[in-house]
Amino acid sequence: MADSPICRHSPIGGRPSPAAILLRIFPPHAICVFGAPFPLLGAGFFFSPRRRMLPVEYLPLGAILKATIQAGRTRLAISALCALLIAGPILARTLAGTGTLDSDVWFLLATGREIARNGIPHINPFSIWPGQGMVAQQWLHDVWLWAWYTRGGYTAVAVSVCVPAGLLFWQLSRLMLDAADGKLSPAALAFCLAIPSVCICMYISVRPTIWTALLCTLTARILLRYLKGGGRRALLRLPAIAVAGVNLQAAQWPLLAACAAAFALPCPHELANPAARRAWSARAMPICAAAAAMCAASLLNPYGADGSLYVLKSLGEASYGGAIVEMQPLWVPLGPLFAVPVAAMALGPIALCRRSGAKVPAGAVAMLLAGIAAGVLHSRCMWIAGLSCGLCCAFGLAGALGEPVAHPGRAAAAAGAAMALLAAVSGLAVSLAPRSGGEAGLLSVTESEMSPIFSAIYDAGPGALVFSSDVSVYNQLEWEGFKVPCDMRPEIWGERIAGAGAKSAYRGIVDVLQGSTSLKESTEDWGWELFLVRDDEADALRSGGHFDELAHGGGYTLFELSEGGE
Repeated sequence: MADSPICRHSPIGGRPSPAAILLRIFPPHAICVFGAPFPLLGAGFFFSPRRRMLPVEYLPLGAILKATIQAGRTRLAISALCALLIAGPILARTLAGTGTLDSDVWFLLATGREIARNGIPHINPFSIWPGQGMVAQQWLHDVWLWAWYTRGGYTAVAVSVCVPAGLLFWQLSRLMLDAADGKLSPAALAFCLAIPSVCICMYISVRPTIWTALLCTLTARILLRYLKGGGRRALLRLPAIAVAGVNLQAAQWPLLAACAAAFALPCPHELANPAARRAWSARAMPICAAAAAMCAASLLNPYGADGSLYVLKSLGEASYGGAIVEMQPLWVPLGPLFAVPVAAMALGPIALCRRSGAKVPAGAVAMLLAGIAAGVLHSRCMWIAGLSCGLCCAFGLAGALGEPVAHPGRAAAAAGAAMALLAAVSGLAVSLAPRSGGEAGLLSVTESEMSPIFSAIYDAGPGALVFSSDVSVYNQLEWEGFKVPCDMRPEIWGERIAGAGAKSAYRGIVDVLQGSTSLKESTEDWGWELFLVRDDEADALRSGGHFDELAHGGGYTLFELSEGGE
């Protein structure tokens, strides 16, 4: 096809104009689906009656490659855009007032304090019903946060995220550079980091998932080094990673073993003939042995088999009723648009690698597809797909988007330091910025505003059963020293972990919130004495005439049943 007349003449100076570049990439008739203009949504293959399949150059990733080969300015623009994608969500959380904090911080600190004072708990110290079993699946992370709290209070807790965040992006950068054999340009490295960053941004917080992401990255690095001839000795580190994973977050340590085992899968060309199959078998057997050693090493935790099998025993509890947003399928929060990121992450790396002719290990592709499937079912797992997508793109971008970085080690360290600084600033901002009443710090202000409610609950006695329309408030009640009927860890209250006959009000509260059970019926079943609701829900209790208001603060109002009230 002949170039457009605009493209035939170079402008003064010999540099193609932006219009010329755009028309070379996107001819007016090219992007057409069923005869109508269609925007490029994600990186997928779009069919048209005029063409069997659009060429890769018309896909976003292909367009980026083609444009950046022609214009250094475009490479700079992509680097800036990727930097915005990396830093933007963190800055947005900071401006929203949450920063690196999360409502989970209350029970994380409460558990860390309990462990520091009384040792690893096997009986739930927070349950209003005594004698229930417990598995503190993230006990090591809890102790880590408590240690920061004892040194600098809530501010230190918020800033502590800079350590795992910096380590994660340092190792992520090393992983991408390893995959590309050090041939990533600054723009390509930024692009590969932006993908996992967008998917994991909500976990750059006090939650332990960021540790699991770091350990998953280390596992992938070890396997890549082994596949590239690093020797079997590199695999000896995998059991230690499993031990760290099961003690930092037992719910997700199997991901590490799955990541290792995935790299034992063969590529299609390795099954073509007997010699190739023998070579694959010789390479895969040590990986399988290392994965088995990881499973055995997972028993090295304070709870033994209960800690190792935590994920199997916890299935179904946290996802009950879809009350926890991140446990919902991806199509619930996004609607039909969920197909856009899924198509982009699934087809984009494939198109990119096919265009460049890069050979991607079967394990990386398997982790990508498994991560997408898990993320579609539970949106909190999308970070797995993001990490794998960035890794696959690194193979396809090797040698593209400009000259490779001169010092890969320094570039990776700089990326880690930048993320650590960004997380530290976010933590400081949310901890030191003045709020209502002139006080500073999200957690301190929340604690102060809720103090009238805490005092009223304390006056009601240690055995008072509190119904809360916001289950996350139970987390804070644990930190304040109260016994609760459940918290935002519903799995540790279920019978498979807490033991036969264990009680948990989580499902009953969710049923009330979703309307399948009335508050009256729930009160008859559970014997609620106090009722803690959001301020915008308080009028419903006031108008009924059956409740007396005791206290309010922090956006919540506390009621008790009036005499003779039902």
